[in-house]
Amino acid sequence: MNQLSVFHPYRWLLLLPFVLFLSEAGVYAQSRQNLEQQRKQALQDIEETNSYLKETQQSQKESLEKLNLLSAQVTQFNRLINSINAEIAYANRQIGETSAKVGGMSIEIEKMKAEYAQLVYHTYKNRGKYNKLIYVLSAKDFNEAYRRMKYFQQYSEYRKRQVAEITVKQEELRVVIEQLAVRKAEKEKLLAEQRQESKRLEAVKAEQNKEVNSLKAQERKLRSQLEAQKRKAQKLQNDIGKIIAAEAKKRKTTTDNLYDKLTPDERLVSNNFKGNKGRLPWPTEKGIITGYFGINAHPFFKEVRMINNGIDITTIGSADVRAVFDGEVTGVGGIPGDNLFIMVRHGNYITVYQNLVDVAVKQGDKVKHKENIGKVYTEKGAKTAVLHFEIWEGTNKLDPELWMMKN
Repeated sequence: MNQLSVFHPYRWLLLLPFVLFLSEAGVYAQSRQNLEQQRKQALQDIEETNSYLKETQQSQKESLEKLNLLSAQVTQFNRLINSINAEIAYANRQIGETSAKVGGMSIEIEKMKAEYAQLVYHTYKNRGKYNKLIYVLSAKDFNEAYRRMKYFQQYSEYRKRQVAEITVKQEELRVVIEQLAVRKAEKEKLLAEQRQESKRLEAVKAEQNKEVNSLKAQERKLRSQLEAQKRKAQKLQNDIGKIIAAEAKKRKTTTDNLYDKLTPDERLVSNNFKGNKGRLPWPTEKGIITGYFGINAHPFFKEVRMINNGIDITTIGSADVRAVFDGEVTGVGGIPGDNLFIMVRHGNYITVYQNLVDVAVKQGDKVKHKENIGKVYTEKGAKTAVLHFEIWEGTNKLDPELWMMKN
């Protein structure tokens, strides 16, 4: 016999809870996936920072670089815990919604059962009052007899339909209860992870305080380094400004209107650069951010606020530095005591790579995306080094972290 011919007319309803479950699970999994990816990225950053900390500890007992790494790790742990908290909040919402659904469905099933019981009782109570066949045959004409027969058929179908609907609702409730149990288990796992990572954060903060105390004997030296760092940062900004001004003069316009004077090809590069926000490669193959864009507290002098026009990337010693996008080298310069910098123009955008040695390009050279342009300067005996990286749009400084892909 053909299988379709024996398929129960209400059996398809039994598939409904699974269809609903898969649809809802898809949305849930997508949201969870984004949060889990953030957590995995934070964990990856923490482990990479640990590797740089080990290298720093081997080469120098006490250093500002180590303190920077510890400060970066505190930031990473805070991001990790915030990500876990977001997952917990999401799980709580899911548990609340699912619990409400369980309660509503339970009430609905009980109501359906009560209605069905009343229908069965009514049928039983009136079972002796008439005979179905006699009732049909006693009709005045064929049409009335047909209507009476259809009534009994529809009544029977209605009872079957109620049974099927109750079965479907019960199965759907079972699936939802299972969902609830899974989500509660996920929440407990996240809470345990939150507690564990909070302990690790406290350990890093303790190590950070220990390093601060160790460096107090060098406070005068660190103060001198801080002033020198400020002067070098200002010198870099002045040099960048001069190069941008020279470019504007060359094109017979102002620095604010450079985009209007770009060639069609340069505009295409500019638009392509803009379209790749969040997808640019890192200027070093490996590394972590240890200096963030904007105003930051100094790792040692907490009362001092440092303005960072880009980001600082700690990487392996003598790492290759590469262009993050196709462009033209518009400047190669040196900052006394701080090695070299390279500026690459990408239409209306500029990328700046500072603290370089062994520079492999010169002004006017065309560079390709991921092409090596030099090496990051590394102190003698050190196993880690720091690259300073900036992105400008016209004369506006941008946060490079928002433009780079996750490492």
